Amino acid sequence: MSLILTALFAFLVSSGLAWWFEWLSFHERQSLNLPLPTPRARRLRRIVVVIASALLFVLFHWASIENGCLETPEVQPSGTGRTLRLVFHLTLLAFLVVATSIDFDCYMIPDWITLPGTLIGLLGATLIGEAQICHLWVDWTVSIPQLRGPYIPAWYDAHRHWHGLAWSLAGMITGAGLTWSARKVSSLVLGQEAMGTGDITLMAMIGSYLGWQATTLVFLLAPLLGLTVGVVIRTVSGKTYLPYGPWLSLGAAVVLFSWSFFWGQTRMIFSDWLSIVTLGGVGSIGFVTLLALVQLYKSIPARGRST
Repeated sequence: MSLILTALFAFLVSSGLAWWFEWLSFHERQSLNLPLPTPRARRLRRIVVVIASALLFVLFHWASIENGCLETPEVQPSGTGRTLRLVFHLTLLAFLVVATSIDFDCYMIPDWITLPGTLIGLLGATLIGEAQICHLWVDWTVSIPQLRGPYIPAWYDAHRHWHGLAWSLAGMITGAGLTWSARKVSSLVLGQEAMGTGDITLMAMIGSYLGWQATTLVFLLAPLLGLTVGVVIRTVSGKTYLPYGPWLSLGAAVVLFSWSFFWGQTRMIFSDWLSIVTLGGVGSIGFVTLLALVQLYKSIPARGRST
């Protein structure tokens, strides 16, 4: 019965998201002087948005409640906290669905999505106080198996709402800062900016829901997803340009669905500042390398099309 109610609720929310997407698409296409899709095309993509987002919500509900995809040793919210955390991250997925849809449609992400999304992320993390998937800072380097756990500052538990705000704010700043830096690097490497300002605000929004550690992983994972999937799309469709926002959204979803695994593999890195700096350096080198591969990606001949 619980799954049926979840599916029904997911369908209702997804219908609202499809309407919001169509409203944004209409106004953005008008402002950009782009042709409007046919009524049949609008119906078809509404159906796609509803089905895809409803399935995503149901799957995340199962992954979170039944499979514990957000569980980590040091973050143990109350029963109510777990429920509110689930709603909190379902809200992020809803914003990501609309952002991805409009980015594929108009090659831009309006502030009407990311700014309210970021504000809700900051307010939600602050008011809930238990929405985080990891703490602002945890020192796992002092942990000794079966003797003592990691060092967790006492003020986190004593001031949960302030900690929620600090955690969310750190994620927002990290997401925006990393993406802004990558935008500047791409301008130097490619002679053009590979990401728009909408990608910066999108990552700020993602960071406000995931915290700075998970947001760093999203930033590192997104180019790999974009290059891998993008080559296939380029070969099949012949498109020489693909928006970057969807890969940021996909990276956020992958990290969210697999957070327990990712945190188990990286928590020692995020407990040491030298390791964090090293990770940033390796990530920057990898990002520059992937940007260079973008040039090769654009030269791949499309099936049945000329380059």
